[in-house]
Amino acid sequence: MAKILLVDDEPDIELLAKQKFRKQIASGAFEIFYAQNGQKALDLIREIPDIAVVVSDVNMPEMDGLVLLDKLKEIAPTTKTIIVSAYGDLKTLRAAMNRGAFDFVTKPVDFNELANTIERTLVQCYASPSLLYSYQLLLASAFPKRVDLNYPHGENALLWDVIALNSQQLIFMGISILPSSIPKDIGVSIAHGVLKSALEEDPDFPLHVFEKKLAIVHPELKAHVWVGYYHKENHGFSYKATGAFKVQHTTKKGKTLFPSSEVGLLNLGESITIASLSSSSYLTLFCLSEE
Repeated sequence: MAKILLVDDEPDIELLAKQKFRKQIASGAFEIFYAQNGQKALDLIREIPDIAVVVSDVNMPEMDGLVLLDKLKEIAPTTKTIIVSAYGDLKTLRAAMNRGAFDFVTKPVDFNELANTIERTLVQCYASPSLLYSYQLLLASAFPKRVDLNYPHGENALLWDVIALNSQQLIFMGISILPSSIPKDIGVSIAHGVLKSALEEDPDFPLHVFEKKLAIVHPELKAHVWVGYYHKENHGFSYKATGAFKVQHTTKKGKTLFPSSEVGLLNLGESITIASLSSSSYLTLFCLSEE
């Protein structure tokens, strides 16, 4: 179901949209939300971050559609915006396109045309990188050079992260959420925040404590997690997990699976590769000489 936000100060727009889009709403293709100006639209998007398309009028009180376009680039850069403008107002349309509008429709609005425009826009939304993919790339930009990430673009409910606990220890995280009513991007982000905070407070905390912390945030939210520890000084590596993760140790002699109950010492040039059985993404730690 695609979430669509209509932004217009006309009081009858909500009722009119429900009438015109009743087939899409009944079939589950569209879920429609409403806001009376740009500021209320931003507030709503902060509450519902997976809104895919915003359809916005230009002239509104408090915050107009052009300012809304600028703000959306900051808080929801993957959301596509369709601008509604008066017929022949080329100056406004040019300004909207320059600020990142994806498409436009003119007044008086033809709702059949608007439906087609929304559907065209949704095709581009789904072709664009997901929020989770973008978030993963952002995290990966801070990984140390000894860590290599393979994270193919596409449907993926898995997130990897690496944090430096101190000058001598790296902590690795793999987080995969289980299916629920919570959008996967949001669920993984929440689980990542809970796990990272818990590890920073106590690096050795039991993983069943994480499950309890997650249940407090939302009872439906459940995740498989993997936590690994690497000590730079002695090159020791160990891990613990609650889900279907595979850890492979590569040496000059070949590859072997690494049991979680063991603490291994890596020689220079060796690597540890962590993968989830349900995903094609994986994280690899290379044992390198210290600089």
